[in-house]
Amino acid sequence: MKKFFIMLVAIYLISNTVSAQFEKGGWITSLQGSFGAAGRKSDLYKYHNLQIKPELLKLLRHNLAVGFVAGIEQSASRMKNYPGGGEQLQSDLHFQAGPVVRKYFGNFKLRPYAELSAGVKFSRYYSKFSGEAGSSFSNTEAFIRPALGLSYMVNDKVSFNISTGTDLMQPRYRELEINLGISVKLGK
Repeated sequence: MKKFFIMLVAIYLISNTVSAQFEKGGWITSLQGSFGAAGRKSDLYKYHNLQIKPELLKLLRHNLAVGFVAGIEQSASRMKNYPGGGEQLQSDLHFQAGPVVRKYFGNFKLRPYAELSAGVKFSRYYSKFSGEAGSSFSNTEAFIRPALGLSYMVNDKVSFNISTGTDLMQPRYRELEINLGISVKLGK
C-alpha cells in the first residue's frame, strides 16, 4: 500500500511539473472552428456550414484570460421538390466580433475551461426559388455565448481544444455548437 501511495504522489508531482503554467502577463492565440453537413439519400435536401473563430487572449491572472474574438460562419442549403414543385436555395453569411473571458481550472495537461463571449453579429441572408429572382437582406444583432471546453496541453506552448456552447440571444433557434481548435501561448 505504501508503494502505491508513493507512486500516486510521484505521478501527481510529475504531471504538475510537466504541464504549462498560464501565468499573469502571457498571451494566448487560439483558432477554433467547426464544419457540419446534412442531407438525405434521395438528394432532396442538402445543407452545410463552416465556422472559424480566431481569438487573442491576455492572461490577467493565473488561468484567467480576457481578449477579443472575431468569427465568420457560412451556411448553405438546397431543397428540391419544394412545395409547388420548385427548388429553393438559401445561403447565410455571419460575421461576429466582441470581447471574450476564459477561465481555466487546474494546472494539469487536460484542463477544463469556461468561456463567455459577447458582442455584435452581422448577418446577410440570400434566398432564391426556382423561376424567381433571388432576394437578400442583412441584419445586425447582439450575441452572448457561454461555452465549456477542455484544453489538452501538448507542451508548454501548444494545446488542442474542444468546446461546446450556444447563443443565448437566439431563444427560438438555439443551436449547440461543437468547436475544435488549437491554442498557442506566445512569449516565454
